[in-house]
Amino acid sequence: MMKSLWFTLPILWLSTAAAASMTNTVTVNAATQSACQFDTANSSPTIEMADYEAALASGYTGSAGQVSVIVFCNAGTPLTGRRIGGSAAATARGTAITVPLTLDGTPGDPTLNTLVWYTTGTSNTVNSGAFKGAVRYPSTIFAGYPQQAQFGAPTGFYTGTVDFTVEF
Repeated sequence: MMKSLWFTLPILWLSTAAAASMTNTVTVNAATQSACQFDTANSSPTIEMADYEAALASGYTGSAGQVSVIVFCNAGTPLTGRRIGGSAAATARGTAITVPLTLDGTPGDPTLNTLVWYTTGTSNTVNSGAFKGAVRYPSTIFAGYPQQAQFGAPTGFYTGTVDFTVEF
């Protein structure tokens, strides 16, 4: 009687070679541009000035209100200039620019003039938070009334705007 013997042999006809690989180095380049951003925490800076009284105009010698404005610049981007209403020289009351404020609801006249100027603070590097690594440039914008009386400005609420520009 003949018995068959079945056993499993390795399949010799399949490839026993390992998969091949190749490597190619890819260079990745990036350039950073100078960039600055006004602090988003103060996206609508507003100066609330003290009430104006024409009879007391000769006593106005300082500011009637102020607001801080912060600019953040990426490392290596220095601020090269600041201007208020187009003037880089308006850095004190004596060199301030005049900004007309208009009576709400009345286009053009009547107006009440105010003086606007800015000062700069000490810059520093931000150590934490969303702007970590940026350089922080603080400025304070001041508004005050001229010393000349403005009796022609009727009682009411006056508003106006001025542009504060930074150059980098």
